[in-house]
Formats: sequence, C-alpha cells, structure tokens
Amino acid sequence: MPTSRRENRVLETYARALLEAAKAEGRVFTDLDALGALSQASPEILAVVKTMVERDQLDLLPQVAEAYRAMTEDDEDVVGVTVTTAVELDDELRAQIVAMCEEQLGSRVSLIERVDPSIIGGIVLEARGQRRDISVKTQLRAARKTLGEAQLTLGGEASNG
Repeated sequence: MPTSRRENRVLETYARALLEAAKAEGRVFTDLDALGALSQASPEILAVVKTMVERDQLDLLPQVAEAYRAMTEDDEDVVGVTVTTAVELDDELRAQIVAMCEEQLGSRVSLIERVDPSIIGGIVLEARGQRRDISVKTQLRAARKTLGEAQLTLGGEASNG
C-alpha cells in the first residue's frame, strides 16, 4: 500500500495512464490480466523485457517465450510440471505431487502452480506436452456426455407379449 500522498499520486498516475490507453484499444480486462501476470514476473524476466523495449524488439516476445518453453522441455535436468487445482496447494500435497511426478518422469520436477476454481476439485497435470486431467469439471463433462447419449426408457415395465 502507498505510504504517502505523493506515492499514492504516482500510483494513480500510472494506473490512470494504463486504463486510458487500454480503453482506447478496447483491452481493459485483457490488459488487467497481463498487468497482474507482469507484476508477478521475476527480476530476470523484467530485465529481459526492459532490454527488448530499449532495443525496440518487444514484438519478438512471443517467439522468445516459445523458444524458452522449448528449451525448458529439452532440459533433461528438470522437468516443469504445471499443476492446476481449484485451491492453493499446501506444503504436504505439493511434496506428494512432486514425489509422484519425479518417480513417473524419472527426473527432478519443478512445479508451476495455477489455481483455477472453475475445475471445482481434482487436479490437472501438464508436462512434456502431455496432459492428465482428473478434475471434477472434466468428470462432470464426461458424465453429462454419457447421460446425453444414453437412451432413457420412460414409463412402466416392458411387456413380453
């Protein structure tokens, strides 16, 4: 939180500039999501982005992100596993997931944690281009599909004659 009026004015100035620019481009909520992600970025990411801006190469950012992703997948020392849950993981469950993934993948694992309340419960794991989805949302979708395909017999007993 701002500690002074001056700091508060600076924050409001930046926020207002972002909001007005986003409104003009019709991207208010998209930019809000991007700003949230950027606010979580590590110093090394911000340093690279700053350099790209200074060199007028920001248009290369999607390709840099893809190259980085490909390099991390080729790195045999550590496998990045994205784990999506409906609520934040506690330390015990995090350790269990890491141990299970390391055993199955035969490599050290670095978890990339995401929280998505829309999956309701369960877990979605993604690693090395593969996805294992055992979320409640997916199970409900499968049940709905099965029920939709099933022929329901309505009425009383079938006659044999």
